[in-house]
Amino acid sequence: MPRFDNEGFNPQKRIDNDTRDRSVPVDENYYSNVPVDLNFNSRGASESEVRDNQTSFTPNYNTLEAPKRSERQSDYNFVPEVQRDYDAERRTANAQRQPSQEKVKPKKKKMSRRRRAYRMHQIRMGIIAALIVIILIPSLLIAGVLGKINYDEHVDNRYVASVDLQKSPFVKNILLLGVDARPKEESEKSRADTMMLISLDVKHRCIKMTSFLRDTWVYIPEKDGYQRLNAASTYGGYSGVVNTIEYNFGVRIDGYVVADFEMFKVLVDSIGGVEVEVTKKEAKEVTKHKKRYGNVVLEEGKHILTGEQALAYCRIRKIDTDFKRTQRQRTVMTSILNEAKKAGPFTLYKMANRSAPYLETDLTKSQLMRIALFASMCLGDKMVQQKVPFEGTWKYANKGGASVISIDAQKNKELLKDSIFNKTADEISANDKNE
Repeated sequence: MPRFDNEGFNPQKRIDNDTRDRSVPVDENYYSNVPVDLNFNSRGASESEVRDNQTSFTPNYNTLEAPKRSERQSDYNFVPEVQRDYDAERRTANAQRQPSQEKVKPKKKKMSRRRRAYRMHQIRMGIIAALIVIILIPSLLIAGVLGKINYDEHVDNRYVASVDLQKSPFVKNILLLGVDARPKEESEKSRADTMMLISLDVKHRCIKMTSFLRDTWVYIPEKDGYQRLNAASTYGGYSGVVNTIEYNFGVRIDGYVVADFEMFKVLVDSIGGVEVEVTKKEAKEVTKHKKRYGNVVLEEGKHILTGEQALAYCRIRKIDTDFKRTQRQRTVMTSILNEAKKAGPFTLYKMANRSAPYLETDLTKSQLMRIALFASMCLGDKMVQQKVPFEGTWKYANKGGASVISIDAQKNKELLKDSIFNKTADEISANDKNE
């Protein structure tokens, strides 16, 4: 049975509703102007005709003129309003875009922590490898040079206590000894012809060269008596010269370097000679006594001297005093150092490599490398020279029938300490000019 029958559907109620009055009251008929007839099929032909509000145009091709090209082009380019030229809009927008509205480049993807750590490790290893190459090659070259030097065992000074010697961590004192050893002669038995203390002062950034006159009358501990300073090597070898200078002047000497005259010639020739101004008396002395000075000829004026000529120049002694002789030695040494400052690494290596076989020292290889570092910190600055005994502290004397230089030992000790450890290069130069 249908559902609505069970729910009490009353068919009679529908019949009653059909008889109800459904007309609209006159006061509520809002559509009174609307035609009552809603039957569209019963309308006349005039009412059912649909009009086209658009203008109708039928061209007469016999009477119309052909349109101009510009008009035809506009007809062909006609685009309905609903269609849009997106390319034109995009170009216009790009032209009007402000700098601040420019397209931002996408950010690079961040590197992961592990990859970043690996990259840093590669960079560190590359730097370490470069440093090894930079350090290792010069070290090997330096090791080759150091291997050619003759080394002596260091002997401590047993005649003066270390605490009684003045020293400084900013100063290295190296005693340079020049000897003229003859064949079949023990080197340490030969007298030191040149004694020069090279002081590397990093505090005042200068190199101080102090010549000790060989005729200075001093106490020699190994002899237990007085004698000329250059005789100290005869009694105690090269260490005996160090002991004598430390005992008499109270300055700590870090080591000695001995060079014979052959080394001196090689050193000068390896840098292409040294520039020296030769006086007329000096040129005449060397040229006149060829046998004494190795058959060398010198001319008056400023010249670039070869190793043979520079050696002869330093050995001149008959025309003046030992003071002038040591001054000539310091002049040549200053010229060598000046050339070394201007030389490149290859020239410096050549100088060291050629000179090494003629050197003898009580310094170890590590000590020599530290001293080379000290020298590099001072080489670019000033160099000054002085002599012992100082002016006003000496006089000539006769000892055992020989002419010697008698000195005020205490006064020279004080002046030497002050100049090496306390004075600047300018102060030493000013004092030398006043003398």
